[in-house]
Amino acid sequence: MTASSEKVDILTELAITREEVLADYRLAWESRYASLIGRREVMSGKAKFGIFGDGKELPQIALAKVFRPGDFRSGYYRDQTLLFATGGSDLHAHFAQLYAHADSEAEPASSGRQMNAHFATPIIDRSGIWLPTSTTRNTSGDISPTGSQMPRLVGLAYASRLYRELKTLHHLDAHSNYGNEIAFGTIGNASTAEGMFWESINAIGVLKAPAIISIWDDDYGISVTNEYQMVKQDIGKLLTGFARKPGSEDGYDLYVVRGWDYPELLRVYRAAEKNTRANHTPAIIHVTELTQPQGHSTSGSHERYKSEERLTWEREFDCLNRFRIWILDEGIASETELDQLETDSQAYVENVRAEAWENFLNPIKDEVDEFGDLLDEIQVQQETKNSLRAVKTSLMRKPNPTRSDIMVAAHKALDVLKAEDVLATRALADWKRKKWTENEHRYGRHLVSESPNAAIKVQEVKPVFSENSPIVPGYLVMNAAFNDILGRDPRVVAFGEDLGQIGDVNQGFAGLQARYGALRVTDTGIREATIVGQAIGLAMRGLRPIAEIQYLDYLLYALQIMSDDLATLRWRTAGIQAAPVILRTRGHRLEGIWHSGSPMAGILNLVRGIHVLVPRDMVRAAGFYNTLLKSDDPGLIVEVLNGYRLKEKLPDNIGEITVPLGVPEILRPGSDVTLVTYGAACRIAMSAAERLGETGIDTEVIDVQSLLPFDINGIIGDSIEKTGRVLFMDEDVPGGATAYMLQQVLENQGAFYALDTTPRTLSAKPHRPAYGTDGNYWSKPNVEETFEEVYRLMNEANPGKYPIFF
Repeated sequence: MTASSEKVDILTELAITREEVLADYRLAWESRYASLIGRREVMSGKAKFGIFGDGKELPQIALAKVFRPGDFRSGYYRDQTLLFATGGSDLHAHFAQLYAHADSEAEPASSGRQMNAHFATPIIDRSGIWLPTSTTRNTSGDISPTGSQMPRLVGLAYASRLYRELKTLHHLDAHSNYGNEIAFGTIGNASTAEGMFWESINAIGVLKAPAIISIWDDDYGISVTNEYQMVKQDIGKLLTGFARKPGSEDGYDLYVVRGWDYPELLRVYRAAEKNTRANHTPAIIHVTELTQPQGHSTSGSHERYKSEERLTWEREFDCLNRFRIWILDEGIASETELDQLETDSQAYVENVRAEAWENFLNPIKDEVDEFGDLLDEIQVQQETKNSLRAVKTSLMRKPNPTRSDIMVAAHKALDVLKAEDVLATRALADWKRKKWTENEHRYGRHLVSESPNAAIKVQEVKPVFSENSPIVPGYLVMNAAFNDILGRDPRVVAFGEDLGQIGDVNQGFAGLQARYGALRVTDTGIREATIVGQAIGLAMRGLRPIAEIQYLDYLLYALQIMSDDLATLRWRTAGIQAAPVILRTRGHRLEGIWHSGSPMAGILNLVRGIHVLVPRDMVRAAGFYNTLLKSDDPGLIVEVLNGYRLKEKLPDNIGEITVPLGVPEILRPGSDVTLVTYGAACRIAMSAAERLGETGIDTEVIDVQSLLPFDINGIIGDSIEKTGRVLFMDEDVPGGATAYMLQQVLENQGAFYALDTTPRTLSAKPHRPAYGTDGNYWSKPNVEETFEEVYRLMNEANPGKYPIFF
């Protein structure tokens, strides 16, 4: 058989042309050179850090060939070839991100906020308008924490099942083509040791969600071999228990393929994609015998921990080397042709790099020149002039100046000029403030929505009561609210532990699964991290999930995903992605260490970017759900755990009421002391205020309602202006959320200057809440303790009138 006929046979078998093979070869080498040159740029000081996908080029090219419009990727920072192949990124953006170019045109994935190889494609525009994703190849915003891409993959895949099986969603064709999409996950072998990987694999299998998960296995996790990563040193062997049996809908289709075998990679990915798209069953592709030619990142060298034998093997079995050998063996191209392709690829990448560097540096140099011109215009005495010239010269001599270098120089110049009273000095100070603000916006915008649908912009709709409004237990208020929500918006799905069949442990969803079906009101396993991840993925695909974490204490299982993924999503993509997730939980007072915690400060400080709402009763909780559903922001609503059996009047307009964010409510006007609290502690505060009133102390009680955002109109500060005294009270640990509230009011609202006495905080004890009635009483603030703290404030102001009697 001639070389020519062999060539035709293999290409015909693979249903691929010679031109496609050579295009793949060129793309692979362009990606490889991008990695090699990227490392050089870091070592030269032009970039801060580099992490690359070298060694993984061929399997990613194979994956890209089956990645269709409407599909989603949730991956990690080795996927640059995949993104180049699917059009989700390119070489220009690659180098712009490496240089941290804070320009959305040059670096659209994060506008310079993320290190290189962290990708994102637009699902909203920067004004907040949702874009059609059913006609584009989509990448959810990458994050670095290992394994953290997996929980959101649960929701990205499960959305396809919902779009397919819920006819009420079929009209949403901008988000889905009747659920025919696949969610592609990628992960490194070492990260499969993470609990999030196993939790996500289990959840996707249980949900029967169409995902294809690729495991890039190069035998190492930085310097640690598979021997220390997993039993049997082979993740593929551990996953065999998930294998789907013939004829069954349960489990995964499992594939193993060598990462340097180009034709077999094409066959495996085509088979997996065909089966998953047709049968909507998940698949795992274990890609073995991969290499990582430059080691983990630019922070170290893999020669330090790999043996010479291993390094020799890696050089021989590098996927590009094997690809070249295969092309030559099959007679697809000659050595001369391949040499020329490699030379052309390297030249192209170098040209793109040079252009990207100039595009990054030139605007900064323009600002350096602008600053220098301002200094030249300042007319001062010669000695001062010489000092300014020295500041300018020092800045101008920097070969690669940064904007922070300019700010440092401006500060030095203003320090030199502090004794001068000239107009140009004020002009320089104004210029510095302007640039400071520009850069704050450059790096700080889009933490929360800035669109017309931002939660902060939702107008209040007060509850309406009539003589026919029934007085019912709080859980029936929630039940009525959720019934209205599910009835009016088919995009809403609710899920959580015990949420479906029994309607949650406090009956807020009682009977709603029977009414709306198990796909809309759904039980989950005990898997908090992937409950949140499931919500993130669903929200990114245009649905409106309400995800329940059964108790506030259990939120700790999901806090990392909330913090690293959900809270940062809009910010880290500079406004091109969002996940308007609603997280529901309940907390504060009940019994025991793990059912009555209130870890609010930990939550507050880790989830900036998520609204944190703490309604005191179920009517307000219902209002917050309605507010968030009118918005495009994520939010956490903490319902009062001991409020479900307390009686409330059910509003006639339960489906319409909204509670504004960041607006406290004055529950009891007063003139002597301001008592600030929220949630379950409001009842304690009101009871204490009544007792204090009997002693002649007029206490103003304020319910914060919303911790993030916090008192945007300064209502608490205004109250302190009137009373001159304040006590912040809640159930968190000392120095927790009470300290946060104190800082917000005293520092941000300037209320310090209105105080006549020392501001005080009253919180729970530093230990967890003890079990039982007495344990609870001495673990958390009670009416008597609150009374005494307020009374001490009055004693400090007027000890004669308010002598200590306790």
